[in-house]
Amino acid sequence: MTEVHFTEVRGRDLRLAAGGLLLAGALWRVSPVHPPLACPLRTLTGIPCPFCGMTRAVVAGMHGDVMASLRFNPAGVLVIALAIFAVVSGRLPRYRLPLWIVIAFFVVLWAYNITLNPTF
Repeated sequence: MTEVHFTEVRGRDLRLAAGGLLLAGALWRVSPVHPPLACPLRTLTGIPCPFCGMTRAVVAGMHGDVMASLRFNPAGVLVIALAIFAVVSGRLPRYRLPLWIVIAFFVVLWAYNITLNPTF
């Protein structure tokens, strides 16, 4: 019986998920159907969340429009870079960041979406 290691399955699943994200971003503009991807926070309160604009950022980035991607959501370029890295290597880099850095990152994204994002 063949032994399957958890890290192998996880690497394959990560590659499939990251490849699916990149493929969806590349094909989104030519797709005849666009599912409604409404942000629950923005729908209920009218306030965009830290991830608002991420779909448009990934689509713009996948089509080479980096400036538009950064305008939609600055983290979109980071998501694309991490997805490409995951497809190529089958893993994501592991860093131990202090909680305050993670919170500060999301606060900055949220502040950008609330104040500077031209699409809202």
